[in-house]
Amino acid sequence: MKNNVRPSPPLARVLRQALYYKGVALGTLGFCTRWAVNVHGYGPEWVEVVNVDLPLSGIRHPFGGMRIAHISDLHCSRLVSGAYLRRCIDRVNMLDADLVLLTGDFITYDFQGGFRLRVADMLSGLRSRHGAYACLGNHDYGLYALRHVFRQRREAALARFMDELQDNGVTVLRNRAVALDIDGHPLWIVGLGDIKLNDFDPHTAFSGVRADELTLVLLHNPRAVERLSAFPAHAVLSGHTHGRRAASPYIAPLITKNRTYHAGMHNVGGSKLYVNRGLGRHGRTRFNARPEITVYTIQ
Repeated sequence: MKNNVRPSPPLARVLRQALYYKGVALGTLGFCTRWAVNVHGYGPEWVEVVNVDLPLSGIRHPFGGMRIAHISDLHCSRLVSGAYLRRCIDRVNMLDADLVLLTGDFITYDFQGGFRLRVADMLSGLRSRHGAYACLGNHDYGLYALRHVFRQRREAALARFMDELQDNGVTVLRNRAVALDIDGHPLWIVGLGDIKLNDFDPHTAFSGVRADELTLVLLHNPRAVERLSAFPAHAVLSGHTHGRRAASPYIAPLITKNRTYHAGMHNVGGSKLYVNRGLGRHGRTRFNARPEITVYTIQ
């Protein structure tokens, strides 16, 4: 009599599948654990690598085919596993990008400075041909940001954090710009302060930027893009939303408005705006909004 019983799968495969679905389940609820990223960098992952063609036909430039990796909102904290973030950084390195750009919220809340040190150390592992550049997010300013009496303390902590990131290979652009020399051609990177914290100064940031040269803008909160119509912002990269359509996922749409720019690509005036869903979380679940690493190919 023929035996129709199927053989059991190898134990190693069963364990891999169990760990993968654990990562999917926890990732769906917004928990950032090490199992949310495939350690080998291939196969199904809860973190999504989104490949985006970035057509910039409105300006002449020599950067066609250049690949840029973009990550945002790491939210290094007790709620986001350090092993998870390190695997995300390893995953970025596997993409072999020409440039890495980051759009803020490196931490959530940090009373003692430990998470700032931790995330700066993690980011020292980033690799690209032309370096890593970043802007700040609202959480990076700290809890004292909303209280004028603690302004000096906030500024001192922020300056130390920016120095730590710089020492670990990430240049933070706070309302300033740099021109990268890429094969003899200038590529401008402009980084803006956070609009929620009244640290948004495009007039200072764009001073010296030439309108006839390609400019990429780092902007944490995408709603500030509407204040850039007078500036040469050819492509604007942002985060902040975590892919949520409304500012509050619990009471919207009762008393909160839906976000105009919650995720993905948008045309805003003469600019291309892309909103990255981020890698970390800060206390809110994110149903069906996968963490994201974006890879742009300039057209």
